[in-house]
Amino acid sequence: MSTCTTGCGRPTADMLGQSCLGELLAALRELISDGNGGRGLIAELGITLSRQHVMASGAGVVAHSATTPVPFHEAASEVGWVLANTISTWAREVHERNPHLLPPAGSTAAAVAWLVGLPNLLALHPAADELHDEITSIVARVRQVIDRPPDRIYAGPCDAHVDGERCPDHLYARPGSRAVRCATCGTDHDVDERRRWMIDYAADLRVTATVALGWTRLLLDKTIPRGTWDSWVSRGRIVPHGTDASGRPVFRFGDVRDLALAHVSKPRHAA
Repeated sequence: MSTCTTGCGRPTADMLGQSCLGELLAALRELISDGNGGRGLIAELGITLSRQHVMASGAGVVAHSATTPVPFHEAASEVGWVLANTISTWAREVHERNPHLLPPAGSTAAAVAWLVGLPNLLALHPAADELHDEITSIVARVRQVIDRPPDRIYAGPCDAHVDGERCPDHLYARPGSRAVRCATCGTDHDVDERRRWMIDYAADLRVTATVALGWTRLLLDKTIPRGTWDSWVSRGRIVPHGTDASGRPVFRFGDVRDLALAHVSKPRHAA
């Protein structure tokens, strides 16, 4: 019997010992569920991704000007991209070593669930130490950027004029609330009005697919599966308008908004 390939020193007949395999599986499960039937880290990351931040043209968003406020969280965008690539890479690795097993397409969460169902293959993977390290590390990074107050919905920036300056705080309201008070300056805001302002403002912004889907969840309360998005792109129903600084295609959010609203209003059997 050898020791776990992670270097933990525990004996194992596989590449990963039971303790490290347990850590790996726990990290994967945390991505798709909180263990109590609630949202996993992937869903929470999508919400954090859409928080309002004042930033220049940056990863995932092509802004109107150098100091344009947009509903976007730069750290969440970066870690979301790394997470998606990490999961897809390891799903592909497992598939290549087990060609009879095909990972699901179009969703990071689906790929995670697929990996969770293959504990023995994960424990036996020749690069199990890298698998364990990369996935547990990226899950830890996801946790760090998720900072949304619990049981609140994002209602946009306060932006109220206080002593000649705009209040920089962000508003979080209880679900169903019609009004929210800024914790910093005490200004009261209409929740629906703030969200309509964000949706209208964001219409002309050009964003990556990841950001667009995150904003759709947060601002419109509509979830569009990544597979549906990929189908829209392949069929030309949504087309890019240039690229961001990293060369990724960007899309006009107003187009995404209109398509998303039309999509969710259709009967479930409609494509």
